[in-house]
Amino acid sequence: MPYLIVEYEYDPPITDERLIGAADSLAPCLEVRGITKLRSWVSSDRRRGVCEYRAADAESVREAYRSAAVGYARVWSATLFEPGEFPDDG
Repeated sequence: MPYLIVEYEYDPPITDERLIGAADSLAPCLEVRGITKLRSWVSSDRRRGVCEYRAADAESVREAYRSAAVGYARVWSATLFEPGEFPDDG
């Protein structure tokens, strides 16, 4: 199952309350589509964020976000390279 990345842009910066609300809204929409959330990052200034998922395809992630009425900037598929794997040795 591919990795999917969801990017966010927040203006004004996102609050903990908004993050929790978005996660609560998304959870059932992700579950019904068989999408697994792996991890999330929020920038120190709280203006950008990224979430990583395992899902069948990018469109299923977009559908989950639309159903939950949670905004996003971009959704794209990715390949994970662990340290020491191609394309670098880092």
